Amino acid sequence: QIQTPKGPCLYYSAEVKGPTAAECLPELCLAAIQKLPIPKPMRWGESEVSFVRPVHWVVLLLGREVLPALILEQKTDRLTYGHRFHHPEAIVLAEPKDYVLALQKAHVIVDFEMRQNLIATALTEIAATVQGQPIVPMDLLQEVTGIVEWPVPLLCQFDPHYLTVPHEALILAMQHHQKTFPIRDQNGHLIAYFISVSNINSRDATQVSRGNERVMNARLADAKFFFDTDRKHSLAFMAQKLNEIIFHARLGSLQNKADRIAELSKRIAQNLSENTEDAYRAGLLCKADLVSDMVGEFPELQGTMGAYYASHSHETAAVAQAIGEHYQPRFAKDSLPRSKTGAIVALADRIDTVVGIFSVGEIPSGDKDPFALRRAALGLLRIILAQKWDLDLLKLLDTAAEIYETKLKNPIATAAIFDFIMERFKYYYQEQGISAEVFNAVLARRPTQPYDFDCRVRAVQVFCQLPESLALAAAHKRVSRILGKESVQDLGKSQEALLQETAEQALWQALQAKKQAIKPLTAANDHEAALCLLADLQKPIDAFFESILVMVEDEKLRRNRLALLAELRDLFSQVADLSYL
Repeated sequence: QIQTPKGPCLYYSAEVKGPTAAECLPELCLAAIQKLPIPKPMRWGESEVSFVRPVHWVVLLLGREVLPALILEQKTDRLTYGHRFHHPEAIVLAEPKDYVLALQKAHVIVDFEMRQNLIATALTEIAATVQGQPIVPMDLLQEVTGIVEWPVPLLCQFDPHYLTVPHEALILAMQHHQKTFPIRDQNGHLIAYFISVSNINSRDATQVSRGNERVMNARLADAKFFFDTDRKHSLAFMAQKLNEIIFHARLGSLQNKADRIAELSKRIAQNLSENTEDAYRAGLLCKADLVSDMVGEFPELQGTMGAYYASHSHETAAVAQAIGEHYQPRFAKDSLPRSKTGAIVALADRIDTVVGIFSVGEIPSGDKDPFALRRAALGLLRIILAQKWDLDLLKLLDTAAEIYETKLKNPIATAAIFDFIMERFKYYYQEQGISAEVFNAVLARRPTQPYDFDCRVRAVQVFCQLPESLALAAAHKRVSRILGKESVQDLGKSQEALLQETAEQALWQALQAKKQAIKPLTAANDHEAALCLLADLQKPIDAFFESILVMVEDEKLRRNRLALLAELRDLFSQVADLSYL
């Protein structure tokens, strides 16, 4: 018993020793293994244990001691094994620090980064022997590094006549299907060589290379066959088969979608004073290559093959390029369409998808987004910003809904779709380090042109760095509280003749000057300069609130002062609602 400020208290004290490392480690290792992110674990034989691959042995050492345990149905030991061909004998590990060196002597490079660097260096050196450079995407390099334990890169060739096939198809076949690395010359053109990474030092490496070449030539022969077969028909002929493919059970076929994209593309082009014929034609044919044999074999080439087939069908260069670009951006940081027509069709495609899927009630929720509407929303915003188009997004959504409503009976709530897209805008800015309060300050003004919205956000971000910004934001909040729901329309304009005090006269004069200076800046979307001009108002605003009582008994004087504050609030809200800051 002990005495406490609240009176006597009973307590018990005991020393409990924790388990030893030897007692803890087996359980900790098993728990760690079970938490590994394995998408498709497998079982083998009659075992109920699942793992990436069948487990044949487990080493568990603490210093020089083997910790006895049963992990993945294997008894732990100090025996391990190296390369199954170069060193099939067992390796006895005295202690953990011997592991890396012992395995390396047994033709296994344990360290992933070391293995990856060895492969990357060898790829460059081998490609240089044929005056070329390897094409080494990081994801493929990491995948190959994970496949081999003793990498032996080998130079291989394929029949040069396959170079008549679009290089994108050849590269895809080599990288994705055969896990090999294509080589290009100094001008960036593909050459008839590739590098395969073997997992063994063969006594006759030439035979290994020939085997890889036979498989590669067969794969490329398929690609050439598909390419030659597809070119027997025009892209317009392929488009006729889009009626056979359903885009969505309630939204029609891909032909219906292509028709809508074409019409929306034409209207966007009209709005931007761009070539409407090219936009309409590209929209009509943009999905045609989906029925081609090549895209059937290599789905990743959708759009790319459409561009080749459009050129072969004597479509204009602008139409062909737009078809090739309209899937961009495919993911968050993918490149954007470079041509105006390509950007127009890409924009129309995404708007059509978002409006259509929303119209049938399949709105993304949580982590479920089967039609990738979030990605489509972000993509269309990025396209508009990159092109610096003064397009009204809400009107575009209304136009797309109008095109849909000839087929759909239910009305489409474009305001809800607009809000959904703007929510993606919020995350877009957060990834760039722009706070939610800056975004919300602009959103409060409800600008519906994404490019104008972006200009405002960038301007507010710069404004927040000014030393006067906090004081001005506080003043804006104070003005808003005083005014409540009163507006300039309700109060009318302030009259200079009714201003009695020096402070309110100074604020009125400063306000009139700023109105004239800011008006042309906001008209030109130079919101940054407009906000920076507001910084000069801090002193007259501070002086006003220090010496002026707004809610005086004289009704005319009170209303005039309220009108002055309403005009000040409106000026502050030209770009964004600064009270959010």
